[in-house]
Amino acid sequence: MLGYQWEEKYSVGVQSIDNQHKEIFRLLDNLFKALKSGQAAQTTVRIITELENYAVIHFHKEEFFFRQFNYTESPEHLQEHKQFIEKVAAIKADAKSGKLASSFELINFLKNWVDHHILVVDMKYRGCFHENGLR
Repeated sequence: MLGYQWEEKYSVGVQSIDNQHKEIFRLLDNLFKALKSGQAAQTTVRIITELENYAVIHFHKEEFFFRQFNYTESPEHLQEHKQFIEKVAAIKADAKSGKLASSFELINFLKNWVDHHILVVDMKYRGCFHENGLR
């Protein structure tokens, strides 16, 4: 595998959300390339900052639609968002203190996030969003 790439299986069927999810793949791919080229230490904190900015915008968008559509699984989903923010902050602290494993921890966390959160948790709201006319 040459890094991490978006595939159609990750689509939640809402173009604006899919476009935001593609940003995680871009960041994952950049981190993967940095690890391969020995630049992870210089790149990890920058990527984490981009992830923090991404999370604010993306989570706000999803959570707005949860409220608009009275999404029943919102509390569980919001808890996952909170855990994401906490985990990224912890990895950032490790990276800033020079912990070499933080790059690997971040890449593993993001890969698991993509495989679990997008493919499982986010897919649960797909029907709700579509029923409310969001595409």
